Amino acid sequence: MARDLLSKRLLIVSGKGGVGKTVISSAIGMIAASRGQKVLLIKMDDQGRTAELFESNPVSDQISPLRDGISALNLDPITVVSDYFTKQLKIKRLVKHIIASRLFQNWFRVSPAIKEMICLGKVWDLVDEKTWWRSAPKWDLILFDAPATGHGLGLLRLPEQASKLLIGPLRTNALGVQAVLEDAERTGLLLVTLPEEMPVNETVHFHTEARAKVPRVAQEAVILNSAAPDRFGETTPDPATCETDAAKAAMAALIGSEIAPEIVAEAFRHATEVGQARAALTKRYREELKQRIRLPLVEVPYVFSAAFGFAQLERISTILERKLIEAELIPEREGS
Repeated sequence: MARDLLSKRLLIVSGKGGVGKTVISSAIGMIAASRGQKVLLIKMDDQGRTAELFESNPVSDQISPLRDGISALNLDPITVVSDYFTKQLKIKRLVKHIIASRLFQNWFRVSPAIKEMICLGKVWDLVDEKTWWRSAPKWDLILFDAPATGHGLGLLRLPEQASKLLIGPLRTNALGVQAVLEDAERTGLLLVTLPEEMPVNETVHFHTEARAKVPRVAQEAVILNSAAPDRFGETTPDPATCETDAAKAAMAALIGSEIAPEIVAEAFRHATEVGQARAALTKRYREELKQRIRLPLVEVPYVFSAAFGFAQLERISTILERKLIEAELIPEREGS
């Protein structure tokens, strides 16, 4: 029987900066929403990329809808801390005075672990949040677009470390977060990388360190983003052999009309060589990931497009859904 990532309550998507975590987490959110789930995307320090992908309003520190079935939240530490203190002290005006004080601002600036711990606590609250009318989970799936792997491992270790140092509500908060992260029924970790040396090395290092230092956090799969297919094998095709009208038209369309044949041929050769080089890198790092990480490997192809918006995100989500089904990470759609 296929595993079902979409039955998790929380999926943490981690990877080196620039590998496409936001695209992958958004695409998984679209897959879940298309299957009738209510999805929340959680970002930290969102720079507007999510709004670009969904062609929506910017993601703010308040939960807002992106598309049918998908909402998003940008975790702003000040807002989260303010909400946390309001829950504890019950007096909103007092909280405003505390937040505005110089003492608080200085403490907040030099205490990043506290900020991150409270932000994780917010994720925990949202995972456990229930609808008031039937006490069911408000969100079927929460996708946490985690900080880059350089900080991601520290974030995963933080609840356990904080629980040994904190007291009172903050310690209770840390223990609650730790319980969610270590619950394999509810939480899974996805690693995203590119077919390039540095992202792959960092992914392998993160995987190894996470297994040693947070062994109870369930690593589910590695997603190799922007993979290039091997279209031609070892041989570069000669444009001169492309004798059909359709082939000639396709080559000309790559660089425009009324272009000299020798320029078309040179552009064709160059494009082919670049494609072959990318395919060779993909093959090399695919094998390296298979050898060094014993997790399912899911490939998402590079999408050639002048712009990357909602249409391209839909394309990625369709491809990714098929790949996840093939890897037995999610089941077939009912009735398919």
